[in-house]
Amino acid sequence: MAAGDGDRAELLGYGLMVDAAYLTYDAVKKQTDGRECYEAVLSDELDKLIVTAGVEDASRRRRRHVVTAHFFATIEPHQAVVNALVGGVDKTYWFGYVAVARRGDCWDVVVAWRGSATLADWMMDMHVMNLVDFGGGGAAAGHVAEGFYNVYTSKDAKVKHGTVSAKEQAVMEVKRLVDHLRRRSGAAGEKPVRVRVTVTGHSLGGAVAVMTAHDVAAALAADADAEGVRVRAVTFGAPRVGDDAFRRAVAARGVEVFRVIVKQDIVPKLPMGEEYVDAGDGDYDIIKLDDGGNWLSPLELIRAHSLDLYLQLITLRNPAIASVLSNSNSDAPPQAKEEWKDMKEEEGYMRLPFLKLKEELDKLEGPSPKK
Repeated sequence: MAAGDGDRAELLGYGLMVDAAYLTYDAVKKQTDGRECYEAVLSDELDKLIVTAGVEDASRRRRRHVVTAHFFATIEPHQAVVNALVGGVDKTYWFGYVAVARRGDCWDVVVAWRGSATLADWMMDMHVMNLVDFGGGGAAAGHVAEGFYNVYTSKDAKVKHGTVSAKEQAVMEVKRLVDHLRRRSGAAGEKPVRVRVTVTGHSLGGAVAVMTAHDVAAALAADADAEGVRVRAVTFGAPRVGDDAFRRAVAARGVEVFRVIVKQDIVPKLPMGEEYVDAGDGDYDIIKLDDGGNWLSPLELIRAHSLDLYLQLITLRNPAIASVLSNSNSDAPPQAKEEWKDMKEEEGYMRLPFLKLKEELDKLEGPSPKK
């Protein structure tokens, strides 16, 4: 992926999907009744992407994404972090979702992670001094920052949505979707459809995206029916995740990592220890954006890391892209939303049941061939 017009349009699309995760979390947090209306709010946010694409007439709009699962992460910090948080950490946090889109002759399975949005998130961001084995593989799989890894792998059966880790949720859902999408055409004896997996995120979500892409690729490699599925990570302002052994482990899985960074953003340069390496060197592709500023003050440094700036730069540097960025963070009082409508808790996480999944995918493609 270079930085041409088509690629910038694609980057913008993934960035807006991450933005939808931020906006969804923020909107639900404002609800005063404590209802889990993530499904309804995210649906509204993704509907706005259709308007962003220039389809203003509601009668002509066609949904481009089917959300198939919602992810929760259980944060398990060190005691020093727990002591710094009022009341400790005793719940799961909504962190993102999986959606499927049809792009030409290819199904794109998108895993979108939000970045830091809570005090607990920020505490884990700062807890990067220690490196831990990635995936229990020791040196062979490399080492990653402990804080990022805890967000990705922690679980607690005593709390709601805490039975399985964010890692397990993502890998199980992607495997389920790849298997189903391949069988949609394979049932009629046709050549299996082309399936691609794109894991995307901003900041902390970008770090989690790289780890997710590795684990998804490893899981698919063990499945003969998933042969030829391309896995990539598209990150925005992501910090360094781990050491060189981890970088090589990701490359060995055939994962392509596209790091989008703003020149003045310091987060992609962190952590600064010599054991950490840039995931965007060597086997990876880096797309750099430059706003032309010096970014010396703290407020300017914060702005340089904001996803809003990333989206604006991607858009402004390509006048061919007509875009209206999400703008749902208004002062209007939040409207009451329905809780889980179609999603059901299966295998320990919230996802579309099989029959509903098939129905929604049919709307994107048309019914799968009959035997």
